[in-house]
Amino acid sequence: MWDKPESLNRLTRLILVMTLLFAAWIIGRALLEAFFPFRQVELIGARHAETQTETHKLIRSLKGGFFSMDLQQLHTDLEALPWVRHAQVRRLWPGRLAIEVIEHRAAAAWNDRATLNTYGEVFPVQPWTGLPRIYAPEGMELEVARRYGEFAELVAPINGRIEQLVVSARLSWRIRLGGGISVELGREKLNERLARFTRFYPQAVAAVGPIQRVDMRYPNGFAGEPQHTRPQKVETRQAKPA
Repeated sequence: MWDKPESLNRLTRLILVMTLLFAAWIIGRALLEAFFPFRQVELIGARHAETQTETHKLIRSLKGGFFSMDLQQLHTDLEALPWVRHAQVRRLWPGRLAIEVIEHRAAAAWNDRATLNTYGEVFPVQPWTGLPRIYAPEGMELEVARRYGEFAELVAPINGRIEQLVVSARLSWRIRLGGGISVELGREKLNERLARFTRFYPQAVAAVGPIQRVDMRYPNGFAGEPQHTRPQKVETRQAKPA
C-alpha cells in the first residue's frame, strides 16, 4: 500500500474529508449554541421551597443550547429531589424549556424515618409535627395507605381524626383518634369492626362518659374503658322485633 501512490492519495483524501466533517460538526454545534439558546425556562408544579431552590440550582448549572442540552440528565436530577415524584422536561420552539414537576402529597409519617404519600409510597422527607403517625412493618406501605384512607372515611361521621395507626409484627391493627381514643381492631374484619365502633360509639359515651380505649375484637360488641375507670363491656347486639 505504501508503495502505491494512488492508494496513499485516496487515504489522504479520506482523512482530509473526515477532518473537515469533524470541524464542520464542531463549528455547527457552536453556532447552534450561539443562535439557539434557551431564552426562557418555565417551572410548573413546584410548591415546596426546597423543590424550588434545588430546581433553580439545576437550571443555573445547565449547559448547552436548544438542540444540545442533555434533557435526560436534567430529568434524572429532578426526580432525585426529595419532594419530586415525577418530572417532565420539554423543548418548546424557538427557545423555551418547560419543566413540570409533580410533588408527593404527604399522608402520614412512616415509622418516624420518612413520609408516606397518598399513593402508598415512602419518600425521603423527615416527617414534621402534626402529621398522623404510622408504625408498621416495612413492605406494607401500599396496604397501610389504602387502609388509612378507608379508616378515615369510616370515622368521619363522628368527626374522628386518625392521629396514629399501628400494625404490630403479628399484623394486629390499632388506631388512635383525636382526643386520645385508642381503638383495637385486631387482625380481621377491620372495616366491619371500625364501622361498628363508629355506629355505637356515641351511645357508649352517652351511657358511660368519655372513653379512652376500645377493644373491638368481640363478635357483637366492644369493651370500652372510660377515663379513669375499669373497662366495661358494651353490648351492641340489637333486639329482634317481636
